[in-house]
Amino acid sequence: MKPTRIEGSDVRTLVREGAKRRTSFAFCMDAKNDPLLMIQPGNKPEQLRPHLKSGGGRPPMAWGTFVVRSDEMEMTCEQAPAKAIASLKRFLRANKPKVNVLFRDDGGNLLDSLKPEKASNDDGVTTLDEVNSTGIDPKLVQPLLARAKRIKPRIARAPGPLERKLKRGLSKSLAQINEGRLEEAQTLLTVIEQAVARIGADRESADASMKRSDRSRKTRTLGADVNRAKKLRASIVRAPGSKRSKLDRAVHVAARLLKHKDYDKARLVMDRIEKALGAIV
Repeated sequence: MKPTRIEGSDVRTLVREGAKRRTSFAFCMDAKNDPLLMIQPGNKPEQLRPHLKSGGGRPPMAWGTFVVRSDEMEMTCEQAPAKAIASLKRFLRANKPKVNVLFRDDGGNLLDSLKPEKASNDDGVTTLDEVNSTGIDPKLVQPLLARAKRIKPRIARAPGPLERKLKRGLSKSLAQINEGRLEEAQTLLTVIEQAVARIGADRESADASMKRSDRSRKTRTLGADVNRAKKLRASIVRAPGSKRSKLDRAVHVAARLLKHKDYDKARLVMDRIEKALGAIV
């Protein structure tokens, strides 16, 4: 594979390549003092030096490998002149890679770092840190937040327009969680997971995504049904003695059905209990 020159507008390509595999890079400034960054998977980093020179590059030059994990890009520099690293950091800052960047030497020591700046058009976007689910059962919310956290770094590997669309979708699903609209958030997260799986930015297939989301939905539904059964049991104390015993036995039947994951029959029993309680009141 031929080396690829990364222009300022292609920094997201840099992130996507690093997310796929550890990739070699080389960087310097050219005769016009413009940044010259090249990447190439497979070959040794120093083999990019001749390509920098033929592209008009001049010393000092930095080279090494980089890899992206989650929302962090680690650039391990085998050759790391301070002036070249400073220029590379300025280049990345100007083009907003939207990941944390760690510059390390080949011994693993941290040389420098760069945190992503919040874009001005992020106003109104709901992030994971801004989710406030106070008053909602954590057992229902946590599986959804875990899925959102898992899928967030994978969205960055999608092509530009699709990445923006998926980010908006993720933000919307988090806002729905904030508002307690968990079924809607669940549906939207499933759509996002399937889209990411289709473009190959996730090791999980679309079918596996659907199965996992179905398991999550059933877990969430079970939590809601258990809460419903508990409320019914608390309401039964208002019933007269003979009816109270009968209704109490019915709640135990519903609980047993839930334990055996027979949700439809359990809900049918609880519907009848609610109807009976309504007739008593």
